[in-house]
Amino acid sequence: MFVQRLAERSSAFYASVVALTLLPIYLVSYQYQLYHSYGATGTTAPLTLSFANFQETWLSVQTIPFEASAVAEYCSRTEWHPNLVFNLAEGAAEDVADLRSNILDFLFYAIEAGASVVLPSIAGAPTQHNSSDIVADKSAFGTMFDQDWFFASMAEACPQMAIYTPEEDHKMADALPGVYVPSSRRMDMDLGRTKKAYLDNLDAWLKEKPQFQPDQLTLVNVERTRWQVDTRNMPQRLRRNLGQVLRTATESRRLAAVAVQELASRFATHIDPRMVVPKNAFYGAQLHTLGGPASQPYSNFSAQANAYLAEAIKHKLKIIYVASDNASELALFKIRAATHPLPLIAVSKFDLLPADEIEALGKMTATQQALVDFEVMKRSSMFGGAVKSSFSYSVALARNQWLADQGKMNDPWFAVHQDVGVVYDDGISRILGRDEVLEQQIPRGMWP
Repeated sequence: MFVQRLAERSSAFYASVVALTLLPIYLVSYQYQLYHSYGATGTTAPLTLSFANFQETWLSVQTIPFEASAVAEYCSRTEWHPNLVFNLAEGAAEDVADLRSNILDFLFYAIEAGASVVLPSIAGAPTQHNSSDIVADKSAFGTMFDQDWFFASMAEACPQMAIYTPEEDHKMADALPGVYVPSSRRMDMDLGRTKKAYLDNLDAWLKEKPQFQPDQLTLVNVERTRWQVDTRNMPQRLRRNLGQVLRTATESRRLAAVAVQELASRFATHIDPRMVVPKNAFYGAQLHTLGGPASQPYSNFSAQANAYLAEAIKHKLKIIYVASDNASELALFKIRAATHPLPLIAVSKFDLLPADEIEALGKMTATQQALVDFEVMKRSSMFGGAVKSSFSYSVALARNQWLADQGKMNDPWFAVHQDVGVVYDDGISRILGRDEVLEQQIPRGMWP
């Protein structure tokens, strides 16, 4: 009887049922396209966001969202030693990429050793980390990275690791004499550089110290390292996520958001703040020249500048956000862009930030200012960097991980077979120049 009544229904009834059935699917599809429009055809509808909302939305997006479970899985494999505490002896180097590499290598070595850590400081800060006294330095880490996020993410991902933050003028403990230099974990260079080999090396170093008492608090000053872990030989999810416990400090990120908002408004450039890599918005160029000989491709200013301009034109990007620690070359690049046969507009953070924000920028260290560029560059439509710049690799590898997350991964090193003097190109980031040592060390040794 029920089947008979259904058969007697009108065609309009069935059309309504089909429409109601498909509506949720359509809405889900629409929302997906709205928030995952990279690579789609057509144009994205302009956003009508206020100045404050643009910044808030832009800042809410992370290039690589953090997954604590990936780090937690690795921490769970470790045999933990509550009395063993590592301290980064000289602090992390005061350079964006090296700063991250020093701290992340340090954390990785501590995790494998089952050690707790003293909150790392930054080299040059007024501390005494080379002595047995550990003096509080509450501001150094927090001036570069989001300290609250670091504690929260590590507590979730690796609760077995205690993180000590000594109070002012507080002596935590006497460190063992000397500074421990962790053995390399670059298994790509030597298959013998295993976790076991590292732990055996650490154990032997500890047993050489007459002061070492396993059942008492043991403080070890650890030498800073960079690129000493073959990250691509690690579990893929660990490689992806460990670096995300370090987020750029709030003030540097805020200034980056202001700069991007100003770029969009001043040049009528549509930038969707919800997108990690906005389409057709701006080119990011990292100038890094060392006055090398002509035999080294793209090592001089003219060759590097011309290549960046050509790439911007190739991708139909009229706005170039440029960064350099050389003020003269920065000025020359802007002139070269403006006088190009196809005029381009090159701007830096100094051109984009309003006067009151420039004042805030002026109170920052050079590294804090470079972190502003780091955040902007990661979110550029296309990025160009230089092989001798670890900063360039840091930007490119973060963006490459984003590509992998989107299922758009390709072989960025195939570029060396296609273009003379180009070491890396994954479609959204291109690194110019060749350097046999750095090509081997950085891509496998850097945490995205």
